[in-house]
Amino acid sequence: MTAKRRTNALAALLLVPTLGMSSGCALLDALTETSAVVDVFATSHGEPDDEGNLPSRNGHQVIFVNDMGWEIFIDDAVITTEGVTLRSCDGEDFEVEFYWGALAETFDENPDYDVTGLGGVRATTGQYCDALVDYGPSAEGMDNPAAEGSTVFLSGSAVKGDMHIDFEWRTDLALTVDVDVSKIQNGRPFDIQDGASSAKKLTIAKSYTGFFAGIDFEDELSQADVDSLLIDTLQQTTLAYAGTIAPQ
Repeated sequence: MTAKRRTNALAALLLVPTLGMSSGCALLDALTETSAVVDVFATSHGEPDDEGNLPSRNGHQVIFVNDMGWEIFIDDAVITTEGVTLRSCDGEDFEVEFYWGALAETFDENPDYDVTGLGGVRATTGQYCDALVDYGPSAEGMDNPAAEGSTVFLSGSAVKGDMHIDFEWRTDLALTVDVDVSKIQNGRPFDIQDGASSAKKLTIAKSYTGFFAGIDFEDELSQADVDSLLIDTLQQTTLAYAGTIAPQ
């Protein structure tokens, strides 16, 4: 019995330094882990038409011609971003904390490539390969009641010859777009470095003219068609770039 107690006591004495070393290593790892702040922004823009003309503006109205020859007049527009997550090339996720909750971006009120702050996150240093962008219908307090609770809302008119057609499209469906950021810095991944004097910046961009590519307004769209059009366009046109100035 005495021998057993001595054995247990000896084991306990040996265990204490081991636990101390283990805790010390964990503390050292925590102290030496490096990180930096990333600020994330949102923006929208139009693409040039077949003749190289960019969209024009008449007050808040956005005007351009699509590839089917229709002159589009957008009067009201909302794209709602609910969340952004940065994913390192090692698979570690860092969720961006939004400043004011979901952002209902009214791109008809802002110039192309004008940025709006979404939020920020402190992430470990290293390379990042993906930005997961969540679009959804959670924003509240929109100026246009018809757009309330929408993921995407577009209203206006289209003109071609003697034809004039009004449209109002919306979808309440949510989606996540996996944006590749593995080559956005001179062909290399988005990189977060320790000791930076200012926050790193990442901008999430969308093309609003993409919603109208291939659209002939003589063809009637069902709600299912509208849902697919708006969701697919976000999937295809959402991209990201480092900083807040769009690359040329």
